[in-house]
Amino acid sequence: MKKNPLLQVSDLSVTFQTNGDTIRAVTGFSCQLDYGICTAIIGESGCGKSVIAHAILRLLPETALVTGSVQFKGKDLYSLSLEELNAIRGRQIGIIFQSPDRALNPTYRIYRQIDVPLRNHQVVPEKKRKDHILTTLRNVGFSHPNEAARLFPCHCSGGMNQRAVTAVVLSLLPDLIIADEPTKGLDSLRVSDVKSSLLKVKDEGRTLLLVTHDICLAQDLSEELLVMYAGEIVESGKTQDILQSPMHPYTRGLLKSLPENGFIPIPGSAPSYANMPSGCRFQDRCAYASERCNNNLELLNKNGRMVRCHLFC
Repeated sequence: MKKNPLLQVSDLSVTFQTNGDTIRAVTGFSCQLDYGICTAIIGESGCGKSVIAHAILRLLPETALVTGSVQFKGKDLYSLSLEELNAIRGRQIGIIFQSPDRALNPTYRIYRQIDVPLRNHQVVPEKKRKDHILTTLRNVGFSHPNEAARLFPCHCSGGMNQRAVTAVVLSLLPDLIIADEPTKGLDSLRVSDVKSSLLKVKDEGRTLLLVTHDICLAQDLSEELLVMYAGEIVESGKTQDILQSPMHPYTRGLLKSLPENGFIPIPGSAPSYANMPSGCRFQDRCAYASERCNNNLELLNKNGRMVRCHLFC
């Protein structure tokens, strides 16, 4: 008997009002996260990836208009009280933020950054807490965890603080981890450390939602891939299928822009969120654009792959 999904996001849209403009940051986003699976969201900076990560946990500002449904273990997160939601945040759904300098308390040592949420959520017995904290610090790449635990964030590099944030989240043993650009600002060695810690999370049967511009990281970690452009999904399916034979012209362009594929940039720039074109949002940058691209198009199922393109009508 198939389990219900751990997380079900349905028709999520996020809109902001800024200086009289309506900014449609995310439009009609849907995805399903099954237990023990890593799903990655990739796309250029500004495509709405991080907005989705924050919307799931209701971390967006009050000015954001959010519509759609976010179901976690069958519960609608947008119908919960703040007290009920806070019991889920951190303990059941953890998020690794991409701005560690803002995620960490500048007056706490690294040890206390991890210890406080562990105490609040009572994850491990007190007598085992120190060993648990030091083990977690070692798992995210601190070769001398006792020394790292005594540091304040101001004593750490950006990469060290990113690893500290990762340790805070992983120490709580959540069922779902949302990793929002977890390797941003890290050198290749530390990227490997964080990747290893996330792979260990998968081995433990927990679920990952990876938000990244690093396609190689998505390839190494994820089974399912969502490709976003200008606030909406343009292609989704099995990670290896998409990366080996991309269907949407944007996905093809994204892969061609990788250094190992010639470092060929996609011409032009993404449209303004305050003035989206009708129909396909990629048409002004697409070599295959035609008159029919002015018409709106839903995601189409092509042999198990979902793609939003008139080429496949």
